[in-house]
Amino acid sequence: MRIKTKITLLTTSWLIGILLAMNVGVYFAFLNMTTDSERDWLCSRVDLLMKKASIAEFFDPGNNDLLQSYLPDHGMIRVLDASGVPVKTFYSHDELKSVPIMPVMKRQSSLVSGPVLPLLIFRNPITENDRVIGTLEFGEELDALDENISILILIQICSSLGAIVLCFLGGSIVAKWILKPITKLALTMESIERSLVFQKIHVVNKGHDEIKALAVTFNRMIDRIEESFAKQRQFVSDASHELKTPLTIIEGYASLLLRWGLEDEKSGREAAESIYSEALRMRQMTMQLLQLAASEQIAPITETVDMVQLCAETITRLRHMVQRDIQLVTKVSQLIVEADPLQMKQMLILLLDNAIKYSSDLIHVELLAQSVNAEETIGLEIRVKDHGIGIPKEELAQVFERFYRVDPSRDRKTGGTGLGLSIARNIVNMNSGTIRIKSEVNVGTEVIVFFPFRIKQ
Repeated sequence: MRIKTKITLLTTSWLIGILLAMNVGVYFAFLNMTTDSERDWLCSRVDLLMKKASIAEFFDPGNNDLLQSYLPDHGMIRVLDASGVPVKTFYSHDELKSVPIMPVMKRQSSLVSGPVLPLLIFRNPITENDRVIGTLEFGEELDALDENISILILIQICSSLGAIVLCFLGGSIVAKWILKPITKLALTMESIERSLVFQKIHVVNKGHDEIKALAVTFNRMIDRIEESFAKQRQFVSDASHELKTPLTIIEGYASLLLRWGLEDEKSGREAAESIYSEALRMRQMTMQLLQLAASEQIAPITETVDMVQLCAETITRLRHMVQRDIQLVTKVSQLIVEADPLQMKQMLILLLDNAIKYSSDLIHVELLAQSVNAEETIGLEIRVKDHGIGIPKEELAQVFERFYRVDPSRDRKTGGTGLGLSIARNIVNMNSGTIRIKSEVNVGTEVIVFFPFRIKQ
């Protein structure tokens, strides 16, 4: 069932329930008010008759004028003796003779279902010398009440039906108006599914309701998905381009090897070396692509780590591998934090690898404990500084993008793939940190990483 139909039926059902309760309340209120009014009038007639009539006029069979003069047009008067036997009876029509006889010792009034119409009966004891000697029954059919109630019920039925129809139509219109943005949202989603073209919902600036919030959230989600798809397309395009070059080189040298390599040992060795070099480069690029994917998905597995020791061990290993002068600078002997040691080591290796490729002089790695005061630390800062060729200022904002290289020919000479800083940034983001670069052409580059780790004393 559609939401519009549900809203319409729900509002209509609520209205029916409210109208039913109100109509029942109005019916009984009107019945009680009218009955009370008739009862007061009938009570005054009975009191007047009791004052005017003598004992003889109640019980003398030949003295009926006074009682007959009080007989209602649609009613009855009966006089009962002490044993409840009718002494005098006066009826406006014979159907009232079936009304039950009931002698009383004190005044009573009751509304009963008469033979034709509702009947209001007053029963008043007849006394003489403080002794009850009979009962006067004075009844009147409420013909006006019955007619008024019939009109009231007719009015209630007609007005209720009209209100229900109007509520149903109004509920449909209001539900359609309220659900219009949601309908647009559904149609937009269907359109995106069919055409694979991202679309947004037009948001009216007026109001701050939930529907507008839904549309704004949807538009933000579309922006992020569109951006993600664009990055994915760019990534596939860049990866294809980067893999195409070594494959082309391999194909060319393999062709050369097939034609001349078997006869010319020098050409064969050159071709084999080039194929091996490009294969290594493809392997490195593939490994870094896998690292990049892993850095976006695998959550850090934290443990207690001494960052001074971790950095020292990593620097020592790299220093021996590349035969470069890398110096660790820190004012403390240890910095104990809760972190993922594998991710920290990988990030440091990536930053140092970048510094090694684009500089030839001393590289500094500085560890700092950022603090508010002498007792409270707010995080750990790692600075990797080289004195190499540097990066132009206009390029700094793009160096973290996948496959981005300031100078592609320079990266080809150094074996770079343009993925190292992207992987490092992902690791920093996964650990709620920040990374920024300061650089000057032909002066050097400094990468500053901050992690909000709580440093243990």
